[in-house]
Amino acid sequence: MKRAVSWCAWILGALVAGYLLRTYVVGTARVVGTSMEPTLYSSDIVLVTKFDYWFSGPERGDVALCRLPEHSQSETYLKRVAAVPGDTYVIDDGVAYLNGEIADEPYAIGTAQCEDFAITLGQDEYLVLGDNRPESYDSRAADVGVLSRKDFVGRARVKLWPFEQFFRGIY
Repeated sequence: MKRAVSWCAWILGALVAGYLLRTYVVGTARVVGTSMEPTLYSSDIVLVTKFDYWFSGPERGDVALCRLPEHSQSETYLKRVAAVPGDTYVIDDGVAYLNGEIADEPYAIGTAQCEDFAITLGQDEYLVLGDNRPESYDSRAADVGVLSRKDFVGRARVKLWPFEQFFRGIY
């Protein structure tokens, strides 16, 4: 009897630890759609570290798992953090500018096909964009807008699937 109780306690402890790790520390996300191409493709699975934003906000260039305002709190999206509080981000005549200089965004495609856009971010405002700019539903949409720090779930770190891309990381 003691042995059975001991086993049950270990199993219950492992389940609780697993739940806590998955909920608050690490998780996975499956890519749906083409908005993050060529960095991530539909059906890719990424490892997300949720502790990254516990003590600081997202950094420019992060691929982040986030909740978009005005959407279900259970829906999450993978987007690139294009600008952080205090930044000015402009798309003018197909060229992206960050704080008055041409943005260094080697991962972005299709910017030349985008409509003009300009924003200066205030305190606790983050601009998120898909890497496939013409195909992305992101902060440029009127019903999305800028995100705040509380909208970020975690940072995408590595591709878990397809496995042959595991060691590439996410840039």
